[in-house]
Amino acid sequence: MPRFEAEARKMVEVLGLRWAPIAGRFSAIAEENGDSVRKLSICEAFGVVKRESVVLNLSKENCTCPGGRHFTGLEFLPVETSASSVTKKGHRVYESVDTAVASIIRQPQPVNRGDFFILGPLEKFEKEPDLVFLLVNPAQAERILGLISFRGAEPFTYYPASSICSTITNVMAKGKPEINLISAFERRGGGWAPDELVVGMPLKNLEAAIENIPESGYGTAETS
Repeated sequence: MPRFEAEARKMVEVLGLRWAPIAGRFSAIAEENGDSVRKLSICEAFGVVKRESVVLNLSKENCTCPGGRHFTGLEFLPVETSASSVTKKGHRVYESVDTAVASIIRQPQPVNRGDFFILGPLEKFEKEPDLVFLLVNPAQAERILGLISFRGAEPFTYYPASSICSTITNVMAKGKPEINLISAFERRGGGWAPDELVVGMPLKNLEAAIENIPESGYGTAETS
């Protein structure tokens, strides 16, 4: 059995997930059995992984979205460029570039962690992933966060204009879970269901959640 297959199966069974957990790992080299040819944005890559159950080697050469390359640390954008992109027609999040800059600089910033961001089903990972993502509805999101928080937690923070790929930066910077509501702009073109969310977390949080399942009311413990 692959190293993380049992963990992936447990989350699907307990939470009733439609999609299996997805994992991400930074690496200096591509995964031997991963697809390095397909050109995708990060949000498209999530869709490919969930539908096709494949492993993707994302790099600055095949990641088609500047924001995706930025938030994975594969290639950085100046703050002014990021700010400009979220004030234009079609993706107007902030009233002005100055407002966008003031918000963005207070958010976690990406760092380079390798030439490749490997994304694929958790159950296919042999090496320990840096991140785990669950594609969930609100009820499932509440349950996984409840399981993670069973032994204590801090309040969660939501960042405006938060694309799916920004969760990669935020979780790595904070070392804590994050709820990503999937932006309206990604929903329009990405085929996401209206009730779908992404919960990203370090692997340690997933392992803690699984450990807490028998004792937590968010898991299988008796609550009456």
